[in-house]
Amino acid sequence: MALINVRERSKLAAMEVLAPERYDPRRELNTESTKTVLLGDIATLNRKVVSPSVNLGRCLVLDTSDAREGFIISRRRSVDGSDIGSVKKAVEQRCVIISRLRPYLRQVAYVDSDIPNAGECTIVCSTEFFVLRSVDEKSIAFLVPFLLSSRVQEVLAASQEGGHHPRFADSTLATLRIPLSLLSRRDEDSATVETAAKMYRRAEAAIDGLVAESERAFVMADSEHDENYE
Repeated sequence: MALINVRERSKLAAMEVLAPERYDPRRELNTESTKTVLLGDIATLNRKVVSPSVNLGRCLVLDTSDAREGFIISRRRSVDGSDIGSVKKAVEQRCVIISRLRPYLRQVAYVDSDIPNAGECTIVCSTEFFVLRSVDEKSIAFLVPFLLSSRVQEVLAASQEGGHHPRFADSTLATLRIPLSLLSRRDEDSATVETAAKMYRRAEAAIDGLVAESERAFVMADSEHDENYE
């Protein structure tokens, strides 16, 4: 079924953009009967970028494929700051990152303090990410399930613009409306996300331990095989 949205000229987007996707009614959360707060009032977009430089020291570079369903899944090794390739965005612990490219891939993650191989590295990410920071000291981890919710995902999908690689804009993110009922659970939900991240790291460590045991088993088997032929 076709979607029709009528706008007065005075209500067109800046520069009087006429692209039909700009006015897709699915780009707005239907929260008229619910009290809400703008995401931009809770978190700011960190726009700080860094260029390749030896002064960066060791860096852990996160690509869009390293964020998935709320967690950083990277197993990348750190590199020298002069080898990060292109310009990247600066990332801090306790930030939330979301890819502006192909939102259906659900590349959203909380940046926890135990990312493998991060150590004392500077963490940077692809410029395809939007990096959200709390406007105060309170955790914004609760934004992860909010951004992964079906209603928000529909808005992000409808907000993509461009031909070859459609993306959604930072304004789309900043103007998402968070229901006050969700905001009232902010601390509890943030703590749950942070605990989930710790559990995820423990699961990673458990699998890593089993992989190491498997490797040792092969080494022992090879050693026994060699002894049998001496």
